[in-house]
Amino acid sequence: MPSPPRLTRRRLLTAGAAAAAAQALPARAAPPPLPDELDPELDEPYVDPPPDRLLQVDLPQLRYPGAWQPRPGVMRELARELRLRTRLEPLREPTVVTAEGPRLFATPFLYVAGEGGLPALGAAAERELARFLDHGGTILFDGADGGVDLTFERDVRALLARLIPGAELARVAAEHVLYRSFYVVDAPLGRTATFDHVLGVESEGRLRVILARNDLGGALARAPGGLPIYPCVPGGPDQRERAIRFAVNILLYATCTDYKADRAHVETLLQHRRR
Repeated sequence: MPSPPRLTRRRLLTAGAAAAAAQALPARAAPPPLPDELDPELDEPYVDPPPDRLLQVDLPQLRYPGAWQPRPGVMRELARELRLRTRLEPLREPTVVTAEGPRLFATPFLYVAGEGGLPALGAAAERELARFLDHGGTILFDGADGGVDLTFERDVRALLARLIPGAELARVAAEHVLYRSFYVVDAPLGRTATFDHVLGVESEGRLRVILARNDLGGALARAPGGLPIYPCVPGGPDQRERAIRFAVNILLYATCTDYKADRAHVETLLQHRRR
């Protein structure tokens, strides 16, 4: 099997997208109804669009054996928030991928959620995930337990030891650009506020892995009528808003190039990249 091209953020935010990447929009709209079951078609072959066509942002989630979707529809909700708050155009139905499917390498971002243990993925799947990281991808692991049960964290650590030998999860400093890539946020809040930091694996100045342990998906999840499914504790609606802002930061960090600590706003970064 030929090696996939190195994942670059330019595949998501091309020069045509640069001028329209990051202006916040004040309007809020009710989310579209969610289907009873989220089960989009998996792994359609990836085809590069014509060079004059603006690439859309995808928010793929990894499907694996077991409870791979503890918070159904979360990536759809994040896509909606990105459309409302920025000038990005995420896919309205984010892709569901498998580790061995052809669409894994179509975008440099991958969302992996779990509650409880993470089951064995198999040697072939782990080999592809290791290649995904090696070719420039960023994986967001999201623990839906919110800090109550660290089994998911334990299994993520074990998985990463096989994917990136010698690398270890470490605390991401509060000064990291992740906390100000679009919004300035002071904590990685989710449905809970158990931890005041996220863990990550950084290489060559970029986070290759992010582990969020406050149930970020739980703060985003909404019922078909648009109301939040889970209460955010202890901070209520304010905590939910701050969690959404952090989720927006993660997505923009993972899909944009050339983040610099002194140029954290997306539009400025993209202009800097073209010089």
